[in-house]
Amino acid sequence: MKIQKINENIYRFTISYKDIYTTVYTVKFDTGYLVFDAASYDEDIDNYVVPMLTELGITRENLKYVFISHNHRDHAGGLSRLLDFYPGVTVISRSPALAEAFPETKFISPEDMQKIENCFTVVAIPGHTLDSSALYDERTKTLITGDSLQLFGIFGSEDWGANIALPTEHLEAVEKLRGMDIESIYAAHDYHPYGYAYVGREAVENALDAASRPLLTMKKMIENNPDKTDAEIREMYNSSAHIPPVRERVFHAVRELLKTKVGQEK
Repeated sequence: MKIQKINENIYRFTISYKDIYTTVYTVKFDTGYLVFDAASYDEDIDNYVVPMLTELGITRENLKYVFISHNHRDHAGGLSRLLDFYPGVTVISRSPALAEAFPETKFISPEDMQKIENCFTVVAIPGHTLDSSALYDERTKTLITGDSLQLFGIFGSEDWGANIALPTEHLEAVEKLRGMDIESIYAAHDYHPYGYAYVGREAVENALDAASRPLLTMKKMIENNPDKTDAEIREMYNSSAHIPPVRERVFHAVRELLKTKVGQEK
């Protein structure tokens, strides 16, 4: 696996997960390092993550934080094993389940927009999950989003279609991001149509549009087809070969948008 340099402070490397990949980021700051996400399995930590951290000069002494974007296998599955190698780190996560699972570990359960050190802000981006969050590096105006901004989703099996289970919360979070001074976004997977890296303000705006457009499209389809079931509307949406498919449960969730102002077209 190749280590990719994003900028002077941020590096990324990818690790296979099923028929896609997941990503681990490292971020350097004044007094140490932060690792963003913990891969999927113990063997990922043994075979890839620890060797790569070692190559980057990250040790037990200078690794200060492990940031978990959300409590799913391909982002948090290797956490326990990672803590075996780096027992002194502080875990940052908005997942109550993770906090409960590691009672002996130093743990920060951050509020939305909470500052960490002098250069990081934790940004809650619920939608994919309630605990989904991103890390904003104020020095370079870079947002590392993990799985929280799925754009149109991932092509492949049904497992990898757009999967925003909390559309109202997600659209609110996307609007919050529009108001932030973000110059680049880096995600965990390759999302349609822009991949994993959105560099420059125009690319950021395009990505944010793509993060909300599928939900608004589903909402409009539901409104325009009141006599069709969610399964039928989903089939209509999924009939396009140009966008990844979505699960039926997403359409159930999108119906809630009809009760809010958030989902109204501008």
